Amino acid sequence: MAKKTLQGEKMEEVKFEVDKGAFKGPFKCHGMNTKLVSKEMSIDGNVFAYSVWKCAKCSKEYLDSSQARKMEAIWTFEKMAKDDVLSMERALNYDGKMFFIRFPKELTKNWKQGDNACIKMIDTKRFLVEVKC
Repeated sequence: MAKKTLQGEKMEEVKFEVDKGAFKGPFKCHGMNTKLVSKEMSIDGNVFAYSVWKCAKCSKEYLDSSQARKMEAIWTFEKMAKDDVLSMERALNYDGKMFFIRFPKELTKNWKQGDNACIKMIDTKRFLVEVKC
């Protein structure tokens, strides 16, 4: 639902719904359906495969919601590879069985006991940790 005001005049309230499949391909471009095309991107010697919806007429590429999440992950890796992310150095601790690190409380305000973390190994010295709150 949206209300719009134009130069002090109140406009009527407009109601609309977004279809659940609105962000799923194939998409329409130039009056025809786009085709799913596989692509690759190389970052620091690592090759990432992904797919896009491509218009046969103008070659414009579209991402659906799942492809957009994958591209976001690739771009996050690219930022990490270029060391273009906020970072802090922390001591690596060992309890006799496993290694662990502590996160400063300023970074963990939305975390709560019982949350889970997904650790994704990039290589033997780089990991991506996603906290699932």
